[in-house]
Amino acid sequence: MRRFRRTIRDPETLRGAKRRRGGVNFDVTMDFHGYRAEEALRELEEELLSLEAGSILVIHGKGDGILRRRIREFLSERSGDFEVENGEDANLPGGDGVTVVYLNCRD
Repeated sequence: MRRFRRTIRDPETLRGAKRRRGGVNFDVTMDFHGYRAEEALRELEEELLSLEAGSILVIHGKGDGILRRRIREFLSERSGDFEVENGEDANLPGGDGVTVVYLNCRD
């Protein structure tokens, strides 16, 4: 019997699931499946610089965890006015395959 990993391949699937539950709608969804870490970090940094407020859903996938680890290290080292929430801690569909960044959420 083959077991398939439950991953998020379509960002709209996750957004629709959260919307049905009355949860958070994400302003930006970035899917980094198939990206190299350097490319993903460059695009994520550009998005962080361009947005003034809102939320970013970062879909990095599960896999071997290399991209997830690099993205989360990048976000933890970077100083800014944002908070980071891991998918597994927020009980989001996709679990440890997603990370959410909330910009300018502090009062």
